[in-house]
Amino acid sequence: MKTLYLLRHAKSSWDDDQLTDEDRPLTRRGKRDCALVATELERSARLPEIIYCSTARRAQDTLKCFKLESPAFNGIDTVKDDAVYTFEMQSLLGHLKELPNNQNKVMIVGHNPALLDLANFLYDGKITRFSTCAFIELEINIEYWDQLRADSAKLIEIIYPKQLR
Repeated sequence: MKTLYLLRHAKSSWDDDQLTDEDRPLTRRGKRDCALVATELERSARLPEIIYCSTARRAQDTLKCFKLESPAFNGIDTVKDDAVYTFEMQSLLGHLKELPNNQNKVMIVGHNPALLDLANFLYDGKITRFSTCAFIELEINIEYWDQLRADSAKLIEIIYPKQLR
């Protein structure tokens, strides 16, 4: 059994049109949402063994805010990963299938539509929205990551920052 935590980066700014997509920072609301969600994940003991985080600034800043707000996140191994800076579900799925099999609780901090499409591919249901700083927990009935397939996951929880405000 594997657990996959999907965390979409927090709200980011489009104010500076000189910045590349990869360099966009978080907004104030994004930082507030990080505090709410991080606190809730720590409270409910939804903590991964390892975090794979997109190289985009907004994803890195999201993770940084989580570590500032929730001490439990500081002790978790983190990998800054180019493969997670993707908007394509198939690319992300391929990356997940190559994870070490001794990692049982993995968090991905990334981007839509890749995260939403991945959740809907793995989960036998339909998640219609995955807002910024939202969190999805999937329990996956596999022993090895390369066994990931459609409809192999059970949706355990979706947490939206709006419900915590």
